[in-house]
Amino acid sequence: MTPQIELYLNTERDWVTEPLMERFATALQTMLPALLAEPEGPDHVLSELPVVEIAVVDDEAIARVHAEFLNDPTETDAITFPYGEILVSCDTAARYAAAHGIDREEELFRYMVHGLTHLHGYLDYEPADREQLFAVQEPLVTRFFPK
Repeated sequence: MTPQIELYLNTERDWVTEPLMERFATALQTMLPALLAEPEGPDHVLSELPVVEIAVVDDEAIARVHAEFLNDPTETDAITFPYGEILVSCDTAARYAAAHGIDREEELFRYMVHGLTHLHGYLDYEPADREQLFAVQEPLVTRFFPK
């Protein structure tokens, strides 16, 4: 099964617009078959979900969720729940992109793909696992980021 992607804009940042979210939703839906064609990781649920909800939030909101569910009160790029909810921080994306000279929209898209890759069973706690995740994630970002 290929889940339906639903994007929600839960912050007010001038660069994260509804048209951008629509472009991301279309690109992510188009990308999903390519991700699902990759070997599944050990804790995969993506192919079993009817819907994946991705919420774009600010650092304050993601830090609250990070503290509540993962006992870490700091902001982070993405949080993925196995029932098909992903939160991504547009503030973290903008800050990281500025520090590394990359496009903030692409970095935000990367966080969305990252969460979907987690749902496909890839982990990033250990360096070897992280390498495997990025080996799947980065070609998808390059191929499907809506320019």
